[in-house]
Amino acid sequence: MTQPTHLDTIYTADEAAARLRLSNRALIKIARKYGCCSRFGRDYLFSEADLLAIWEVLRAPEREPKPKTVKAHTSDFRLYESLQKLTAKKKGSGSRRSEESNAKK
Repeated sequence: MTQPTHLDTIYTADEAAARLRLSNRALIKIARKYGCCSRFGRDYLFSEADLLAIWEVLRAPEREPKPKTVKAHTSDFRLYESLQKLTAKKKGSGSRRSEESNAKK
């Protein structure tokens, strides 16, 4: 003869919602979606296993680390252009005055 299995504590929707800190309606909606409840007439009943299953559904998924960004390699031509810009002599305001004075002569 098989021994009867122990039935966990049974909670009403109000008790289960208070235990999971959810609204009554939200709990029932989630429980029906994932099949984690029993229904007796108009009443929804939840076992301890049902509450654990609902808790697992509510858990946030594990976050994956962001992939490292790969920087594009600077081409030799772009490197050459940027070096030319950096090493080129800049014309200051003094050179403009000298050009004006040379133009007057």
